[in-house]
Amino acid sequence: MTNRMILNETSYIGAGAISNIISEAKIRGFKKALIVTDKDLIKFNVVRRVTDLLKENNLEFAIFDNVKANPTISVVKSGLEKFKETGADYLLAIGGGSSIDTSKAIGIIINNPEFSDVRSLEGAVSTKNKCVPIIALPTTAGTAAEVTINYVITDEERKRKFVCVDPHDIPVIAVVDSEMMASMPRGLTAATGMDALTHAIEGYITKGSWELTDTLHLKAIEIISRSLRSAVNNEPKGREDMALGQYIAGMGFSNVGLGLVHGMAHPLTICYGI
Repeated sequence: MTNRMILNETSYIGAGAISNIISEAKIRGFKKALIVTDKDLIKFNVVRRVTDLLKENNLEFAIFDNVKANPTISVVKSGLEKFKETGADYLLAIGGGSSIDTSKAIGIIINNPEFSDVRSLEGAVSTKNKCVPIIALPTTAGTAAEVTINYVITDEERKRKFVCVDPHDIPVIAVVDSEMMASMPRGLTAATGMDALTHAIEGYITKGSWELTDTLHLKAIEIISRSLRSAVNNEPKGREDMALGQYIAGMGFSNVGLGLVHGMAHPLTICYGI
């Protein structure tokens, strides 16, 4: 039996890691970023920490801030238009899973326009081309979307959520900087942390699990269990450990899948907005 492992190309993990965005953008010859984020992260100056860096280093950017929780087909389509209008050549996703998932869909469709209806991306689709390069900067310690080959889109018209699984969508660079997560309120920290713990547990017991993913999931459970309470109290060490723990869980479950908890969550989300 052959087991497959797919991980992102480069990751920077630790407090202050956002400084590496500059060197990566310059080394790779990126010219202009489309920052994909939400209005709250603009309002609370979380995105400004990145845009100030870009300005200081004369790197161009535009901002698409229409992302909302559980991103929809219409949000993806408006992001596509924004990318084309601005002349960007890479995506800089700042936020939780919603911002990163939106970026994945935009990046895939730009380089695979035959999927522009968005719905046809559902499932394990064989796209021909890698997505537009994505630098993923999570601001929550939960989804691990920066290291997974999955993304979830909401179809409001048909009242359903669908999962897309595509190795071509994985961000080339993950920047997991716990300082970018410090603005999370206690409730969101707890909720996203429990999501990360659920990822690790479901990934460990799913039928596709094997020795390498078991190693990752068990370590993730250990780290999250010791650090979630202190992260909720906004202690720097707890924040940093939670950022690492959720990332390790993502390395595992991205390759073996999840279980019934997430399967049940999707219809509950679309029906009740939870």
